[in-house]
Amino acid sequence: MLAWQTDGNCHYDQDLVTEVEIKFIAEGDAITRVELEHRHIERLGDKAETFRGRVDGGWGVVLECFAKTADSTLSR
Repeated sequence: MLAWQTDGNCHYDQDLVTEVEIKFIAEGDAITRVELEHRHIERLGDKAETFRGRVDGGWGVVLECFAKTADSTLSR
């Protein structure tokens, strides 16, 4: 788990902490499921929903890049 310390405008804020947890779960010899949960976004107050929309799309892109890299590494 890691602490994510950015405000609703994606600027560092040492007093605001949300949490990101990433799990790698083996589901077979060559299959791993990745689960990502970003918690406590409500701590951003009135900027929470806007921020959630930004990071939901962003995490999807990050996970897609991860999957492509993992696939290319396995096919070597």
